[in-house]
Amino acid sequence: MNEIVDMIRQWPKLEPFKWDFICKGSKSILGYEPTRQALNKKLAVKRAYAVKKEQLRFEANKLSRVARPRSTLEAMERLVKLQEENDQLKGELNKMAEIANRFIYNAKIKGLTPEQLMRPMPQKKKP
Repeated sequence: MNEIVDMIRQWPKLEPFKWDFICKGSKSILGYEPTRQALNKKLAVKRAYAVKKEQLRFEANKLSRVARPRSTLEAMERLVKLQEENDQLKGELNKMAEIANRFIYNAKIKGLTPEQLMRPMPQKKKP
């Protein structure tokens, strides 16, 4: 049954997720095509199905909240803008990583231990 559970967990996004298709897919594992009822009696399979179904619902709901572009041009403009923002954030992240490495290097030279570096910042005293 673990192979069927794995099949359910790795179900392709473009394939319909229905018991009929799971039964047909199970044929290559079991050598025969089980019924929906037979698979549903197996707790691990039933749970994997429920989790995958919920995951697919969540993804569909998440996508439904995204504003749809009115045209291909608008979609391309959004993609370009997001790519530019992504490139900018990657650049900032690289700069921060460089600064962090410099801080770590200088702290080692001064003899600070990782425990000293990770010590929490002092809390502000309330008046």
